[in-house]
Amino acid sequence: MDLSHIKAVVFDLEGTLLDRTKSRDKFIEEQYERFHDYFVHVQLADFKCKFIELDDDEDNDKPDLYKAIIKQFHIDRLSWKDLFNDFEMHFYRYVFPYYDTLYTLEKLSNSDYTLGVIANGKSKIKQFRLHSLGLGHVINYLSTSETVGYRKPHPKIFEDMIDQLDVEPEEIMYVGDDALNDVAPARAMGMVSVWFKHDDAEIEPLAEEVDYIISTIEELLSILPINIKQEGED
Repeated sequence: MDLSHIKAVVFDLEGTLLDRTKSRDKFIEEQYERFHDYFVHVQLADFKCKFIELDDDEDNDKPDLYKAIIKQFHIDRLSWKDLFNDFEMHFYRYVFPYYDTLYTLEKLSNSDYTLGVIANGKSKIKQFRLHSLGLGHVINYLSTSETVGYRKPHPKIFEDMIDQLDVEPEEIMYVGDDALNDVAPARAMGMVSVWFKHDDAEIEPLAEEVDYIISTIEELLSILPINIKQEGED
């Protein structure tokens, strides 16, 4: 496929630029340790398993998640608010990129690709995560469901990105790990779709919905035309 017409590369955030599994696992382990004295009858493995089972990747689901954990494990010396307040206080520190995230995006940016991120959730939190990942200086626009009023996979949130970047849909490559929320809607909008495939992916996109499959972000550098600038060039 000739990709010389691509002007912008747009990414999903969690699970694509941010190593969500590592970030979440580290937080769960350390939250358990912070409240270990209250979890005397709860094993870390059980706490972790329940957290992951209930977590749907949305910041606003955490009160319900912690209410269920308190009930499940019959914890009577803590309230769900104690755990939720701890989440709000500490989770921002648990933000880990993939090893090649920054390198790849800087290469794309230096090759004059405009870069965007589309994410479901609250704008302030997503902005902070981009900053913590060290990506703030290369991302041209962040589109969130809070700002647009629609969540992926709704076309409106993709249309917002297209409008903000001022490019045609076919001039955008979209990269995401979710077959339903990322790959399929991006392809339906006319974008070149790239599936960031994880080993534990539960749903795969249909063949007609995906143009490329990658297992590392760095693979984009072998798919897209990359301009290698000489030292001293602007």
